[in-house]
Amino acid sequence: MVQVYKDITKVQKDAKKVAEIADIIRHATVGSDVREAMAQGFETIDDSEVINHLIDDVNNLTNEIIGYRTDVKELTKKVQKSIDDNHTDIENIGKKNQETLDKFDSDWQEKINRIILGTDLPTLERIIDEKLNERGV
Repeated sequence: MVQVYKDITKVQKDAKKVAEIADIIRHATVGSDVREAMAQGFETIDDSEVINHLIDDVNNLTNEIIGYRTDVKELTKKVQKSIDDNHTDIENIGKKNQETLDKFDSDWQEKINRIILGTDLPTLERIIDEKLNERGV
């Protein structure tokens, strides 16, 4: 014959911490004590200042991360602007340097032509003037 046992006793201790709940479960002698202690444990966890504190910490960290993301976006914009500005400056300096080199090459070519060939403009004008003078023109 099956005997049904119904335990209607309640946990006598009003626990405030999860550790106290664990102690009640360890020393419980009947099933309803264990179940009630476990239920109180879950309730205690829900109402616990530790959990609320952890939730606040997570919220604060989330806000910090959002702030860091904003800072990183601004820093990225500044770095990109600096890169773009420097790129433009480098291009301008490159153009000026190329113009200077082109002028330098042109000046040297004229000097080389005058020294070697005598074909620079002042030399040619002088030769033409002399030839015209020789012919009486």
